[in-house]
Amino acid sequence: MQSNKCFYRTTKKGTVIKVVNEIYLRDDIPCGHDSCKECRIKLEKRTTVEDRALLSSEINTIGEDKILILDTNVILHQIDLLEDPTIKNCIILSTVLDEVKSQNRAIFNRIRDIIKDSSRKFYVYSNEYSTFTSITRENGESPNDRNDRAIRVATQWYKSHLHKYSIKVLLITNDKDNLKKAKSLGLDCQTIQDLVFELSDKNPSLVDKLSDPSDDSNQQDNDESKRFQYSEHKPMSILTEEIKNGKLIQGLFRTSITNYREATVSNREMEKDILIQGIENINRAVEGDIVAVELFDQSKWNTPSTIIMLENEGVEEDDDSIAKDSMVSKKQPTGKVVGIIKRNWKPYCGAVEFKQSSLSSSSSSSSSSSSSSTTSTGLHFLYFMPIDKRIPKIRIKSRQVSNLIGKRIVVAIDQWDKNSKYPSGHFVKDLGPLGDKETESQVLLLQFDIPHHPFGAAVMKCLPRPDIMDHVTSADMVGRKDLRKECIFSVDPPGCTDIDDALHIKDLGKGIMEVGVHIADVSHFVQEGTAIDEEAANRSTSVYLVDRRIDMLPGELSGNLCSLMSNVDRFAFSCIWKINQHTGEIIAVEYTKSIIRSCASLTYEQAQIRIDDKSQNDLIAVNLRNLNNLAKILRKQRFDRGALYLASPQVKFKTEELGGDPSDVEIYQLRETNSMIEEFMLLANIWVAKKIYKHFPGCAMLRRHPTPNKSSFDLLTKLIENKGYTFSTTTSKDLADSLDSAVDKDDPYFNTLCRIMTTRCMSPAKYFSSGSLPYEDFNHYGLATDIYTHFTSPIRRYPDIIVHRLLASAIGIQSVSLNLENKTISALTENNNFRHKMAQYAGRGSTQLHTLIFFKGHKSVEDAYIIRVKANAFVVLVPRYGFEGTVYVSDPNANGSNGSNVYNYNHEDQTLGNGIHTFRVFDKVTVEIYVDDSKAHDQKLKINCINPNISFIPSNDIDSNNLDDILNQENNNNNNNNNNSKNNNNNNKSTSSNKSSKVRKQPIENIKESTLKSNKKLKK
Repeated sequence: MQSNKCFYRTTKKGTVIKVVNEIYLRDDIPCGHDSCKECRIKLEKRTTVEDRALLSSEINTIGEDKILILDTNVILHQIDLLEDPTIKNCIILSTVLDEVKSQNRAIFNRIRDIIKDSSRKFYVYSNEYSTFTSITRENGESPNDRNDRAIRVATQWYKSHLHKYSIKVLLITNDKDNLKKAKSLGLDCQTIQDLVFELSDKNPSLVDKLSDPSDDSNQQDNDESKRFQYSEHKPMSILTEEIKNGKLIQGLFRTSITNYREATVSNREMEKDILIQGIENINRAVEGDIVAVELFDQSKWNTPSTIIMLENEGVEEDDDSIAKDSMVSKKQPTGKVVGIIKRNWKPYCGAVEFKQSSLSSSSSSSSSSSSSSTTSTGLHFLYFMPIDKRIPKIRIKSRQVSNLIGKRIVVAIDQWDKNSKYPSGHFVKDLGPLGDKETESQVLLLQFDIPHHPFGAAVMKCLPRPDIMDHVTSADMVGRKDLRKECIFSVDPPGCTDIDDALHIKDLGKGIMEVGVHIADVSHFVQEGTAIDEEAANRSTSVYLVDRRIDMLPGELSGNLCSLMSNVDRFAFSCIWKINQHTGEIIAVEYTKSIIRSCASLTYEQAQIRIDDKSQNDLIAVNLRNLNNLAKILRKQRFDRGALYLASPQVKFKTEELGGDPSDVEIYQLRETNSMIEEFMLLANIWVAKKIYKHFPGCAMLRRHPTPNKSSFDLLTKLIENKGYTFSTTTSKDLADSLDSAVDKDDPYFNTLCRIMTTRCMSPAKYFSSGSLPYEDFNHYGLATDIYTHFTSPIRRYPDIIVHRLLASAIGIQSVSLNLENKTISALTENNNFRHKMAQYAGRGSTQLHTLIFFKGHKSVEDAYIIRVKANAFVVLVPRYGFEGTVYVSDPNANGSNGSNVYNYNHEDQTLGNGIHTFRVFDKVTVEIYVDDSKAHDQKLKINCINPNISFIPSNDIDSNNLDDILNQENNNNNNNNNNSKNNNNNNKSTSSNKSSKVRKQPIENIKESTLKSNKKLKK
């Protein structure tokens, strides 16, 4: 049966057109219930036994005597609840699924995952294509009303269809109008809250997962509103109009990493970010939201705060933090948030707020009375403290307080009313005990959005046979060069299994060397458009934690078929040069797919021993020495062009047993062999970049490191010149020479400090499509090269796979994808840059977690260097352990002075003094390091300065992001101001002088390629 579906849409030019789609209705679509004989007979008539066997493995059916039909809003607002395995036997109508897909793609993907889980018994019924349930939109009926009616019609059909089998059909909807109309039709229906409370006797945790389960919180909100209220957000219609007219500015809201009372809003059309200061002006915006901002008059523009309120502990530190410090003294456009365009709320990891003593208390609710209150319904109000300190406390309700105390949990925000100090939300899931290494590692993966789910069946089906390399055919060798007789070897960290690269070198005579860089041919196994390709594109990178690796590709590829292990045949993509061994001049280059057989898999240490031990003169040892000598020539040429050697402390942990807690921490030792491998990887990346850009000038996947603004170096230049050194940043060559000359004979670490701080004057390197920028903007500043890409690590980086495909097409052995265009590559680079950044954060977090575990139970006294100075604290770097921490000299929430705790802050000279001690950048101090476990939900490393001794001891809540503290402080400030105003006339001069003296209340991509750390070392 044929039917027409009509709708209207508006073109970009504003023309309204009518669209008519033909729909063919069927009368044999199964209802999905095992008891229904009628549908089973129809199915058997039109399918074979093989078809039914296939369907049974891919489509779930329902066998219970009660089924639930969910409406659209239940799925959109209660997806966390629906992911609980308790919720089963549900019908998802195609009307609902289409609506969810159009409104929220992320939730659509999550409900699809539930549907695929056979244990959940979720069945999709195509009601729009059934003769029994298809409807047409009536005149004057809104699309929403039409879809609600379609849900009721389908429910009505299910009720009559399954009545003979005594199956109860229950419509679950929170729409009051839909409920009323459904009941008038005699349908059984419930709200999701009613359903959950029915199930809560056996599963009390279900109530916690309800999004805004009841309005009980309004009682507290009403109490709060008597003394506190945010400004009303403007409605979307007004926001849209005023943004269009230029009255408001739309941008991305980013909370300061060191001060939760301050934020910036970035807009591409504005040269400078807009500064937002104070919780009233932040007006309930949350990190990552798209907001509308009203600019203040220029006379009200302000400078960023110099106070440290939050200890971010270096995980999401600004890669260009020194550059930002240079701008602190300059006024920025300032404004306030007046509306939210798009929320970026997501599940947050953290813990319920409680004191350490709560763990040992017999009654959790009574021992944490300050953070929970009991309602007449038996629910408890709790405050959830996110790990990300930029996110405010979230108020949740729970019937299982004792199960939440001492646990790391996930919570989602539901709403944030103008009368509420904090947003309200709901419990999502329990991750495990606080402080447990496995739990905290899981938190890192969730916090930084690292895809770590097991590879799905569709992905695993893409894998070749495990023994495929034992049966190489002539077809596999088409366009592939056989290099199995060459002396090829790899050099990697110990324990490396995902070996991306190998090298060979041989003497051609007359001073010419042939050098080959051979990279795993991952694109041979990961074909474009397949499930494994889509999964790799989404993951984008392998993630390296201290004790584990989250692979981008299944282990059968990353640790076996693609890995260039020794003594086995492997497919590779090779760059082979003819190079003058005396001058390093490239005479010729060849790009080819190949098959290789590595003769040795060496560690950096093993390779270094062979180079240094002159008694070893086998072919591998000789070749290593030749490669190392050539690498030194290439490296000198690169630095002569202005490449930078920058430092970034990297640590490694020793454990007594595999997977155990760390027993020692030490700085990673770099050898000549690290630099040797790095040099040839850089050479391959540069030459491949030239090749793919030549053939694909509009869509080559490249990587750039933008030239920093000269002003970014202003602060660092002054600091280094104050130490008596010349520091020029006119060109990268001038900068490199300045760094080389900044050597303190009395303190060898000073030069390392300068290099570490130089990285923080720069923005990180990023992927981009060549069609997005002019050629003069392609340059990689840190490497001093006009063009650059990533080619050498396709096992762990998806951009490298794209580059392999481009190179294969450029040399004529693979056709170009029809989707190959600037827009496609640009979309990929956005995800690649995001995933790369998140992987870095997760790696840093893992290092900090293991450092915290190492310091539990003991204190350590170490030397440290001051690298940043702020108005109430300074940041130190501890070389012994390679981490940073904040040393507070005064409380940012304090209202008055307290003797020696009043410090003068000079931003220009980056000094902090109180007449007794003066602290400067580069100063060496002695610190005590220990674990502060006074808050079980927020244990952290603490650093106290003991030489010179600072008597100030920071309170436990100095970085708690507590709006109550802010409100109390502001009330106290107002009271003090009122009292002090009476005395101002008599004490005007002294007040003025005191004001000026008191503290006010208010890695270059890790530049892997340009540091001594080889990207080889970093990837492992």
